[in-house]
Amino acid sequence: MRDGVGKDNGGVGGIGRVALTGGLAFLDRYPFLVLGLLFVGALTSSSAAPLAGLFVVEGLGEPPWKLSMVAVVQVCVTLLTNRSFGRAIDRGVPVRILLISSILCFATGMVILGTFQIYWVYLCLVSILLGIGSGALSVMYSFGRLFAEQTGRDVVKFNSLLRIQTSLGWMIGPAASLSLFGAFGFTATYYSIAVLAGVWFGVCVLILPAVFRSHHPGSLKAGEKVPFNRGLVLACIPVYLIATGHVLFLTAMPLYFTTGLGLPPSSAGFELTVKCFVEVIAIYASARLIRRIGERMGLMIAAGCAVVFFILVYHAQTLLHVLALGALDGLYYGLFAAIGMTFVQNFARNRPGIATGYYVSTLFVGGLTGNLLMGTIAHWYSFHATVVVSGLIAAIGGLSLLVIRDAPQEEVTPQQA
Repeated sequence: MRDGVGKDNGGVGGIGRVALTGGLAFLDRYPFLVLGLLFVGALTSSSAAPLAGLFVVEGLGEPPWKLSMVAVVQVCVTLLTNRSFGRAIDRGVPVRILLISSILCFATGMVILGTFQIYWVYLCLVSILLGIGSGALSVMYSFGRLFAEQTGRDVVKFNSLLRIQTSLGWMIGPAASLSLFGAFGFTATYYSIAVLAGVWFGVCVLILPAVFRSHHPGSLKAGEKVPFNRGLVLACIPVYLIATGHVLFLTAMPLYFTTGLGLPPSSAGFELTVKCFVEVIAIYASARLIRRIGERMGLMIAAGCAVVFFILVYHAQTLLHVLALGALDGLYYGLFAAIGMTFVQNFARNRPGIATGYYVSTLFVGGLTGNLLMGTIAHWYSFHATVVVSGLIAAIGGLSLLVIRDAPQEEVTPQQA
């Protein structure tokens, strides 16, 4: 078996290597190009993420609750997109068609935002385009898994490398877009992100083979009913809970540090820097941990570290405390990010498109839930209460893993819905 990007002749997950020809053989020789495609995509999409709130509240002068309406529409469209794209991948639709569709929708949304700065245009049109554009993440993760399987690589290791690219993109994209916004404003920033999306489109066309598709014998045929997979749905529960706790704290963190702990506004940025650095290391090291104890136990460790982090950050008092705890924050989330995707995918080994769609959709729903909870809890109670609730949700996520079985080694055909 190949170790991530290394060479060997074995198969992965019980599926032998397929014949490598043309573009796939080229990528097999230069697998860093697959990682580069995901990095460019993460860099591009993350650049738009921190601008939404600023654009609606400061740029358009709308009340904050209208931002929630945009978020709800975008997440709902993303869920439908991930479901549709996942089924399409498992039915053998070429992956490049789906990814290009998402990139074009994202780029169009950026151009419209730069040109028509009107709230109802954002809500009724751009949020739909960006929701479809968000489906690119699920497609790229599915492509990475299929590529690893078809070239005989270690899926767990390669999934970790994919998650590292996402983290690296998020380390750079938001900071760059906010800096550009501070210097030139919304219009120039959105047009610049659209240009970056054009680069993403070009990289996709150059790297992703036009005929690359799922190789699984269990792929869905056109018109075939999608079977119900109870284990897959249950596997998403702890992922949803841990993701919700993470986003709840992440959205409350800047105000918690400033108003709750009396720290300078820059403290949140410093904490995130430490977190992201440790997160990348944790993701890279997680493959060895998974091989020793398995994905379910690895997620339990991540949830346990999360609970400890929330307890300690609740009692933090100084910037030094916050920075030290940033390492624990990065450790738990790095383990969760690296293990969660493989954990969910393993419950539908022959349908990675649908499994990855479930995983990414779960993250989006967890993010939406965390954002909505933050506003409610902070308004009625305090920012300290958001930390307590974050810890409770993470603890419930860890406990849920006690009653969820490990994924079967050999997938059985699930019952028809």
